[in-house]
Amino acid sequence: MTLPKESGLLGLDDVKIFEVTADTAGSLTYGSAVDVPGMQNIDLSPNYIQKPLMQDEEVDGYYQKLQSIYWSFANAKVSLDVLNILEGGSLSTTGTTPDQKHTFTVYDSSTPKYFKLEGKINYSTDDIGDFHLVLYKCKALSVQIGYRAQNYAIVSASGIAIPTINATNGRKVRDYVINESKVDL
Repeated sequence: MTLPKESGLLGLDDVKIFEVTADTAGSLTYGSAVDVPGMQNIDLSPNYIQKPLMQDEEVDGYYQKLQSIYWSFANAKVSLDVLNILEGGSLSTTGTTPDQKHTFTVYDSSTPKYFKLEGKINYSTDDIGDFHLVLYKCKALSVQIGYRAQNYAIVSASGIAIPTINATNGRKVRDYVINESKVDL
């Protein structure tokens, strides 16, 4: 059977981020996967540079090029490892059981890190293994944590995905992948 190029997708089963450790003309490397727990949604919106070609007061052509992709997500669990990538700062562990403590600190000199975001959807209306979405070089522009009485905290983040410097794979920004068999992130 031929693998379909379309599918009805339901859910968001797994999301991981990977810190960009190098992005040069000759190399694109990432750190270890960091799970984004309790993921509720991811929204993606491309941003294009657009310029009409005007001739005699008429539009004679139209230039359009992908500049970046705006992304946002919300998740229902606070992960200090995820916040460390999204916001920069430092994460330390002190003490021993039963007095162990993890502290995530943001300084005035802290800067968000670049990261790859990869999500996986397992359920499909069609005969596929799974669906993956990949943003190769993201940066958080806003991170909010909403603490609410009698409800779970929600972490919301938004930012941009830009082309990689590495040209080996064509300065990628985003991939959508339909796999015939399930593939782990």
